[in-house]
Amino acid sequence: MPFTYRPLLKTKTGEAVALLQLSTEDKDRIEPIFSVGEKPPANFIARMGAAWQGRRCFLDGSFNYNVTGGPSDFDTMFAGLGGAGIAALPVIEIGALANYNLAAFAHRGQFAPGLMLKCTHGHLSSAAGWAQQMGLQQAQIDLLVDAGHVAEFDPTSFGGYIGHILANNLQGSNWRSVTLATSAAPKDFGQLALGTSLIPRNDWLTWTQIQQTANPIDFGDFGISHRDLAEPPGVAMAGATVSVRYTIDGAWVMIKGRRITGPTGVAMGDQYRQHAQTLFARPDFDRLPNCWGDQRITTIATDPTASAGGRAQWVEISANRHFAFIASTLP
Repeated sequence: MPFTYRPLLKTKTGEAVALLQLSTEDKDRIEPIFSVGEKPPANFIARMGAAWQGRRCFLDGSFNYNVTGGPSDFDTMFAGLGGAGIAALPVIEIGALANYNLAAFAHRGQFAPGLMLKCTHGHLSSAAGWAQQMGLQQAQIDLLVDAGHVAEFDPTSFGGYIGHILANNLQGSNWRSVTLATSAAPKDFGQLALGTSLIPRNDWLTWTQIQQTANPIDFGDFGISHRDLAEPPGVAMAGATVSVRYTIDGAWVMIKGRRITGPTGVAMGDQYRQHAQTLFARPDFDRLPNCWGDQRITTIATDPTASAGGRAQWVEISANRHFAFIASTLP
């Protein structure tokens, strides 16, 4: 039973570059769901056009609508993605502002048939009623069930709980697809000790506990990021440590570095090269076939003349590794 990976991502250039660098085989397993951020970067559409032309993606504008008070950014982004040859579908959300849902619904069928309906597991019982109210068959709707942040939960017990809810509400349904999405990535490295830590990927571990039937429940997460869509203030980034996260089976390898300023500060490039060397030396550094992120880490670790990159480049590297790892391990 082939499953699809639907990561919930931000409209950031780094995510687009990470998708661009995936192999064709990995892209075939992935359908990204993008949330329009506070200030979408001007080059995002062009990067996504290069990365995802001819493929499906979903666009959720509810967060941006709440921030800006209108659908302008969402409308522009949706039109841009479709104009770039991407089969974009709008996301309607149970519980979102009614005016946002009306604006998103207006884009149904513009570049691809149907839409995505997003809900929490608490609202799942009303999803079928929403489909009827919209005048759409379930077979035209991709259903996304967002079960929240699960970092502190036991995956076995929570997976059993969520699986029970899904089974009770999806029996006899005919949705085009159903995705269970949860989040587990830490927001930052603030609570971690200096050096290397292993953080369980409870989003993935929860999904593996779901009892699958003839109608598959696909996997969704928030990539390598926390689910919070708010942008950190510039002063916070200026004082952030130079740190990286690397996806392995069931966990993230999180390496916390130092700041680049102050009495204990270390140059960014020196820290990133050391992080790459630490990852390269680990037995679980997989060197996935055709994984651009792994190849970049290998080059940084072994070639002293290669650029060690900066924060933006390491977002691309880490996200690409994460996407490729999920695509390669998804049943």
